[in-house]
Order: sequence, then structure tokens, then C-alpha cells
Amino acid sequence: MSTKLKHQAPQAKDAGTASNVIQLTKCCADGCSKKVELLKFCHEHYDWFKFGVLTKEGKRPTDFDKKYQAYQAHAKKRAS
Repeated sequence: MSTKLKHQAPQAKDAGTASNVIQLTKCCADGCSKKVELLKFCHEHYDWFKFGVLTKEGKRPTDFDKKYQAYQAHAKKRAS
């Protein structure tokens, strides 16, 4: 005979599914609908995030134009 304590919550029958788990399937960058690959971003926007062109929430920073131009110059140099 098992005894349950008042503070213990009843266990779910299927422990593999949790009700508080959110699965991200789309990139969190503004206007992007690609599949998530790294962190919360698609591959392209992850590179933007690493370079500082996007914030961790997927928003553009206040100096977006300056950072995006620097990113484009870096990408062009890396491609050649």
C-alpha cells in the first residue's frame, strides 16, 4: 500500500509528454518562416545573430543598417 503526501502532484500516465513544453518550429526572426536549425533561428538568421545583426529575440537592433552593411562586406569577403 503506497502513501501519497499532500504536496506531491499526481504523476501523468504518459511521462513522455509535458504540458509546459513549447516546440519551436519556425525561425524567430521577423518575417521568417523557415525551419529552426540552430537555437531559435534558421541557418541564415543564425549567422546574422552571431554577427550582431539580430538580437536573441529575433528583432533588429537600433544600429541595424550599420551592422548589416558590415555583415554584407564580411560575407562578400568570405565568399571570394
